[in-house]
Amino acid sequence: MNVPHALRLAASILLATSLTASCPSDGKRHPNVLFLAVDTLRADRLGVQGNTRGLTPNIDRLASLGVRFADASSHAPWTLPSFASLFTSLYPSEHGAGGRFPDFTALAPTVPTVAEGFRDAGYDTAAITNVDFLGTTFGACRGFEHLDSVHFANNEELRRAGPTTDAALAWLATPRAKPWFLFVHYFDAHAAYDPPPEYRARFAAPEDARSTWTFGSRAELVAQRQGNLVLDPATMARAEALYDAEVAYVDAEIGRLLERSGALDPAHPTIVVFTADHGEEFQDHGSWEHGHTVYQELLHVPLIVAAPGRLAPAVVSTPVRHIDVAPTLCELADVAPSASFRGKSLLGLLASAPAKLGHSLAEGAFLGPPRQAWRDGFDKLIVSEHGLELYDLHADPAEAHDRSRAEFARALELADELELASKALRLAHGGAVELSDDERARLETLGYTDGKHR
Repeated sequence: MNVPHALRLAASILLATSLTASCPSDGKRHPNVLFLAVDTLRADRLGVQGNTRGLTPNIDRLASLGVRFADASSHAPWTLPSFASLFTSLYPSEHGAGGRFPDFTALAPTVPTVAEGFRDAGYDTAAITNVDFLGTTFGACRGFEHLDSVHFANNEELRRAGPTTDAALAWLATPRAKPWFLFVHYFDAHAAYDPPPEYRARFAAPEDARSTWTFGSRAELVAQRQGNLVLDPATMARAEALYDAEVAYVDAEIGRLLERSGALDPAHPTIVVFTADHGEEFQDHGSWEHGHTVYQELLHVPLIVAAPGRLAPAVVSTPVRHIDVAPTLCELADVAPSASFRGKSLLGLLASAPAKLGHSLAEGAFLGPPRQAWRDGFDKLIVSEHGLELYDLHADPAEAHDRSRAEFARALELADELELASKALRLAHGGAVELSDDERARLETLGYTDGKHR
């Protein structure tokens, strides 16, 4: 008698979970955790998500060894509130980190982070990061005892993926008796797009393969926000090809880190999480960059969870959320989740009777008027200064056909749900941030302003 695939998968997950949960009582180590994030990475750049350019062979291999969540959503279209949601399992209006230049707010001091939970459970915790928002000022990285956070003078100078991997490997090279939790943040896919020559030659537009042309300087960011930059399709196509080259470079460095760290060796139990904070727009809805809308090109993010020897490879098409990542890590590592976590462990989706995760909220654009997105399955409502928009993400993943007029009753139903949910959230007031002159200058040159603040 053949056992149905779903039952076999459920059995493997139950076995994995029981093995993980038994570790402390058996005197064995908790599994290590390697948490990888690529800033500004669109989900559609992965080969396993349908891209045919061959940009991500190493990430694709990780996906083949783990569980890929094909429809994962971020909760904000920019870095600070998105990572804060990942680490706190709360929506941006609950954890308080966000704001807009120059009035950014830090993570509310009473909100626990997943790193604090792992630290308190006996882990050595470390983070390698490459933007001010993931430094000490804004609180998102609370709980990482070792914080190697590099802040650069402008968005055309950065610690590239190679040195970022080197920093991660240097921290891992120190023998330690305790299990470790390491977060590694790659920034290369963020504007400006200026890939190394090898990747430029392979993936840039023909006219740029051997040139030094770049796109996405602070001047260009500000000019486009002020309506003074012509975003013709030809220029956008060239810029997008440079972005692809940056993604390919980061993928190669992720491959080097996975190999050198031994994270995929079943003999050294390690949970590997891979995701992005948000995507990037290349005129999908008439504009460029991020932080300004809540369409899918900015909210749809890759998400892979691998635990070789303990999690069977699978692809999950059910919509999932960033707030579900921290509870998932806690269940896999047998670390008690914070009582404040709003999300649910994703392991339930791998059972024969998958659990329903519920709705998803995105909010907190730092450019333009406030806007929110509310998802119920494949129905997505956007509330902005333009009113209501309604999309069927199953039939229309590019959000090209607004259904709000044709299905006005459904749009109003979702709007009522959103209003009720917003009232029910445990709102937190993030701490006001006093930026130093250097921090203010760096964030301006990275593009976190409309150009009016000088």
